[in-house]
Amino acid sequence: MVCAAVYPPGACRWADDGQALTGAVARARVPGMAAQQQERRPAGGDAPGGRPGDGNGAVPGGEEDEPSYLVLGPLEVRRAGAVRTPSQLKRRALLAILLLHANRLACAEMLIEELWDGHPPRSAQATLQMYVSGLRRTLDPGHGSAGGDPRRHPVLRTSGSGYVLRVEPGELDLDRSRARAALGRDLRGAGDCAAAGEAFRGALAMWRGRPLADLGPARLPAYYAVRLEEERMALVQDRIGADICAGRSAEVIAELAELCARHPLREGLHEQLMLALASAGRRAEALDAYARVRRVVVADVGIEPGPGLQAVQRALLGGLPPTGTEHGRCRRPLLLQPTAI
Repeated sequence: MVCAAVYPPGACRWADDGQALTGAVARARVPGMAAQQQERRPAGGDAPGGRPGDGNGAVPGGEEDEPSYLVLGPLEVRRAGAVRTPSQLKRRALLAILLLHANRLACAEMLIEELWDGHPPRSAQATLQMYVSGLRRTLDPGHGSAGGDPRRHPVLRTSGSGYVLRVEPGELDLDRSRARAALGRDLRGAGDCAAAGEAFRGALAMWRGRPLADLGPARLPAYYAVRLEEERMALVQDRIGADICAGRSAEVIAELAELCARHPLREGLHEQLMLALASAGRRAEALDAYARVRRVVVADVGIEPGPGLQAVQRALLGGLPPTGTEHGRCRRPLLLQPTAI
C-alpha cells in the first residue's frame, strides 16, 4: 500500500498504487452497484416519492440512515446517534484529511506536512500521535478504555508508516454523492435524462455548503476544497444538462444566467445557457449570449471561444438544433448538452 495524498497537478508526491491523483474526479463505485442498476427501475418507473435507483426509493451505495461522516459542508461526525465532531481545530483538520483518504494509508510524513503547511515544529511527530489518540477516543471511546491495541483500533489503525481510517460504504457523504452521480451518468447513458436529472439532484442534495467550510485554508491545504468544489460544479452541469434534455429548459435559464455571471470563463455553462434559451424558443437571446461570452473570452484570454460554443452558435445561425453525443440515446432528444464541460 502506498501513501496517498491529493495535490494539485504537477505537485503530487504520494498516490494510490503509484498513480498521481489529478483534478479529474474518478467515478465513485460501491459494491453491488452493477447488480442494483440491473433492477433499478420497475416496469412502471420510480415509485412516487422514491429516489432514482429502485422502485422503493433505495439509494445505491448507502444505507437509508444518515451518513456518519460529513465533509460536504462543515465537518461533522455522528457516531451512535450522537454528534462527535472534534472541537480542537488541528484534530478536526487531521480527521478531514483522513476522511479524504478513507481506507487508504495516509503517511505520517504527509500528514505532518499538510497539518503544518510545510513548516512543522520539532515536536510534530509526537503531536500527531497525540492527535491520533484523541481521534481514536472520539471515534470509539470504548476501545481504549477496554485496553485495546491502538494498531487494531476498529476505525483508525496504525499501519506501517502512517494511519488508515476505515470507512464503510455509505458512511461518508462524499461517497454517497458520488454513488448517486454515477447512477445519474448511467441513466443518462441509457437514454433516460429525466431520471438522470433526479439522480444528480439527489447527489447535490448531499452538499450542505462549501466543503470543509469550517476549517479554511489556514488549517487545511486549499486544494482539497478546490477539488471538491470543482467536483460539485461538474455535478451541477450534469444536472442542468439532463434537465435541458428532459425538456425543462425554461426552469434552468435563470440559474444558468447567474452561474455564467459568477463563472464568466467556464464555457460549458455558457453553452448550456445558449441551449436552454434556444430550447425555450429564444434563439436571438441565445446568439446574444454567445456574443457576450466571446467578448469576455477574447478580452480576458486573447483567444476565440472553444469548439463547443462555436458549434452551438453555428447550429443556431443555420436554424438547426444544437446536437452532441452525450445525450444521443435520450428518449426525448430535444437539445443536447455539449460533450465537454
